[in-house]
Order: sequence, then C-alpha cells, then structure tokens
Amino acid sequence: MSLTKSREILSVILTVLIALGGILFFSSSLIKYTLCSEAYMTKIFSSDSLYSQCKDNFTDRTAVIEARSGIPAGVFETILNNRIPAGKTAVQRIFTGNNASLYDEALVDEFEELCLEYLNGNSVKYDKEQVHNTAIYAAEVYSDCFGIQNCGRVQAFISNANYQYGKYASTGLLILTVSIALLLILFTKKDYVLRVIYSAFTATGLSLFLIGICALIFGIANELMVEPHHYADALTRSVNIVLIITSVTGAVITALAISGSVSQYKKSKHNQ
Repeated sequence: MSLTKSREILSVILTVLIALGGILFFSSSLIKYTLCSEAYMTKIFSSDSLYSQCKDNFTDRTAVIEARSGIPAGVFETILNNRIPAGKTAVQRIFTGNNASLYDEALVDEFEELCLEYLNGNSVKYDKEQVHNTAIYAAEVYSDCFGIQNCGRVQAFISNANYQYGKYASTGLLILTVSIALLLILFTKKDYVLRVIYSAFTATGLSLFLIGICALIFGIANELMVEPHHYADALTRSVNIVLIITSVTGAVITALAISGSVSQYKKSKHNQ
C-alpha cells in the first residue's frame, strides 16, 4: 500500500474520530445542562400554568374530603400557604433520589395539625383516629395532585447521566483534541487539515440535527411517562425542547462548518 493511500485512509479515520468526539461531547453536554439540570427541570415543573392545574385538581378533591370528614375544604387548602411550591420540591426529590410523590409522615402530621386546629378552635367533638385517617387521606390526595408518580425511570436516567457525564464529555473532548493534534502532526498542508476538520464538524452537526429530528418524530419523550398527566405533559415538553435545542445546535454547527469550508476553498483558490 502506497504512503499516499495510507495517509488518505488515516485522514478518513481521523475525520470519523473527530465527528464522533464532537457528537459525544456536545450531546452529553446538552443533556447535562438541560434534562439533568435541577434549575432547568425546576423551571419546567414550577410554571404557573402547571401549578394552577395541580391546584384546581386539589381544590376539586378537597370537596370530597370535606364531604367525608365534615371539615371545611378550606382547612386542607391552607396547606398550600405553608409549603415550598410542590413542583420545586418534587424536582428536588427527583435529583436527590428521594420520594417525589411528596407523601410522607410529615405531610400527614401537617394535615392532622390543621384538622385539630380547626376542630379545637371551633369546639367540635372528634374521634382522634378518624382525624388521623382523614389526615392520611388528605396527604394521599395532595400527593396525587402535586407529587410526581412513577418517576423511577426518570430518576435512574438523571442519576446515571449525571454520574457518566464527566466520562462521556472528557472522552469526547479527548478524542477531538488528540485527533486534531494528529492531523496537525501528520499533515503539513494547512488547507488539507482545515478541510478535514470542517468535514468532521459538518458530520457532527448533521448527526446532532438528525438525532434531534428523529427523536421528535418517533416521540422518544413519551417513553418517560409519569403521573399525573399534567406532569407527564410538562416532562414531554421539556424533553422535546432539548431535542429542538439539539437539532438547532446541529444545524448551527453544520452551517458554520460548511461556511468555513467554502471560505477556505475560496481562499486556497485565490492563493493558487
């Protein structure tokens, strides 16, 4: 095999490696700073419209609690004034690996205190066990309305992605830098090196663009379903936003690489 042929094969391999390194670095970084970002997810799950849906659902169901217990619905609804926004708390628990449904003994105790405060304040006779059971039911209703149910897959994905990010991003960056360094060492013609780099980044950009578009078309966001439905809708929306960002990022990288390649070609032609 001639030296020229060997160098051509080597340049193709380095082009592929640069493209793969770019895909690995950009995709892992996009996921890390969006879906795996507590700030990003909190913004999605703490929106006013989402909170209103949760609150309306809770208000409707407190009427049922009132009918069962005789305690006014407003007593249970005061819980909303005493707690951190539920969406924010649920997201915090997802990222810490805790129970994102928001149901716990502390919530039961809080509802029980509200019930006892109302009953004692109005000199109403009550059965302590019945009040406790009412508090348990109220906590379950609150959990159903404001908590995030069936989010085990989401928690596992976020935990794994955050844990693996450093490895993926650093590997991608290492592949990029080593491949470009080898190009500069093995090939003395600057125009040729730039052409290879531009080709590699064009492949990177097109790959990211197609990954985002295909994932949107095939509805990959629907695979991470949670409950209730308004949280599922919010999660789907957040994933789709990331896929759109991925596609846009890919399109920008492609456009810049093609622009650079065309500019370099014109410059080399002019110098000839």
